[in-house]
Amino acid sequence: MTRSFLDAGRLPAWFNNSGPDSDVVISSRIRLARNLVHRTFPYHASADERKLVYNEVTGILSNETKLPHFEVVDFCKLEKLQQQFFVEKRVASPDLMNMEGQRGVALDPTQRINIMINEEDHLRIQGLDSGYQPEILWETLNKIDDTLGRKLRFAFDLRRGFLTCCPTNSGTGLRISFLMHLPGLVLTKAIDAVLQGASQMGISTRGFFGEHSEVVGNFFQLSNQATMGAHECEFLSATEKIICEVIKHEREARERLCSEARLEITDKIYRAYGILLHARTLSVAECLNLTSALRLGINIGIFETLTIEELNRITLLSMPAHLQIFRKKGLDETEISVARAELVRELLTKRKRNKRSPRSEEKDLCS
Repeated sequence: MTRSFLDAGRLPAWFNNSGPDSDVVISSRIRLARNLVHRTFPYHASADERKLVYNEVTGILSNETKLPHFEVVDFCKLEKLQQQFFVEKRVASPDLMNMEGQRGVALDPTQRINIMINEEDHLRIQGLDSGYQPEILWETLNKIDDTLGRKLRFAFDLRRGFLTCCPTNSGTGLRISFLMHLPGLVLTKAIDAVLQGASQMGISTRGFFGEHSEVVGNFFQLSNQATMGAHECEFLSATEKIICEVIKHEREARERLCSEARLEITDKIYRAYGILLHARTLSVAECLNLTSALRLGINIGIFETLTIEELNRITLLSMPAHLQIFRKKGLDETEISVARAELVRELLTKRKRNKRSPRSEEKDLCS
């Protein structure tokens, strides 16, 4: 069951570069927080209460024909490394990993839709896909939410809306977020002004790994701050307008770099490639920062040695849990840094060998 999801080399739907505007928007995410009426929030619930909620929710997910087919991964039966693997795939959160008692995540076969059970709230219904496509995700999640709402009694107040563990999620319980790659704005030093303007319009900023994480690799997660006081569609529309503006600013910044600083950008990209090709140790932050330069180079047509899909596979396999599962052995922190650099070198040199033409290979054999 779980083994089918523990494929370290398989790119999740949100990271396969197939969605619209994926040169800037790596992924879109829609999340709904829901709780069951007359049930204590997971943080304060007893072991028996958490188990009752888990059994009730998984029973509905298994038997309701109007829902997608979900496979439930029981976190209580996973090792910590396997739990971290699902966190790195972004189908589970660090909070789910660190909670106690009965908990898990239900996944559809594509891992595009997942439902965390007994995280901070009883249910966290999430849609996650490549590129900029919040409308499609919202349509899918809204149907799932309606179906579950007919089977489960959600905690709802006429004045406060849906009740959640954290008050900042109450009301709609809706979080709309986008993982964006913004190197153009960073390199032209326009990022602070753009993010400040977005903040004034109700957008919060986080790093690659979500809440409480630092920005690395020029990856920014932008999401709506307010969840109460308007309809879901209003929050969706307002957030979309702001994100479209950020996309526009990023593309203008990239055009400016290409026209005014092409030599400097080209040099930066190939220096990053050289380090990745020869480094003997690499941290996650170093890897993300260096591959960020390659990602920019590919998207603006300067660097053609890799594809975005290949770069995404390198990025994902460089994550600690993915790396250890891929290598099929546990590693300490130093060993992980060495193994990461080794893996990146292997993947890049393999790519170089595959790119060589028959003529060049024939020339090498004759020399």
